[in-house]
Amino acid sequence: MKEGQFILNYLLKGILAGVAISLGGWLYIKTREATGSLILPAFLFPIGLILICNFNFFLYTGKICYLADQCFLKKGPNYMLQLILGLVGNYIGALIMGLILESIFEVPTFVSKMVDTKLSYEWYKLLILAIFCGMLIYFAVEAFQKLDNALGKYLVLILCIAGFIICGFEHCIADMFYFTIARRFEAFVFGDILIIIVGNSIGGLIIPLLKRLFHD
Repeated sequence: MKEGQFILNYLLKGILAGVAISLGGWLYIKTREATGSLILPAFLFPIGLILICNFNFFLYTGKICYLADQCFLKKGPNYMLQLILGLVGNYIGALIMGLILESIFEVPTFVSKMVDTKLSYEWYKLLILAIFCGMLIYFAVEAFQKLDNALGKYLVLILCIAGFIICGFEHCIADMFYFTIARRFEAFVFGDILIIIVGNSIGGLIIPLLKRLFHD
């Protein structure tokens, strides 16, 4: 694959993944607005990851989980470039969707409160919440790939994704969408996004690294 085609391929797959997560985020917002509940919206949000897994889009938080495997196969530098391109694409997709939806619809007032709460956390709390989210993302994508039972793979995926929402864990791509739709573009917001990215990355790598350490 030529360099230009390589870059465009992973950038576009990243954008599509950002769009898919944003659709899940918007479905979460509208369902929460309609029901006043947290539980039902949490179980609808996973539509984003379901689309990503079935259409092979590039979601950073799902792909970071396999960095250790790629390094073991001596493909680390190439995979790191894929991760960077995918992450940039994820943000572009989330940014586009957030700006479009915010310009068309009236964003529910609870979204600003939700975003304010996220941005009020100290950096270490954001990091910890993001690590737990990254771990659940790993379980979700690994189960989707490894389980032969169709019902089982979707059940684990949905429960893991709904679980991190109900628990209040932080997902960097979802937050990119939420911060955009709430029109929060202050400098410190981008710092918080970076912290969440680092936390998601740590969480996504913990289990694979432990598995390699213990030769499982």
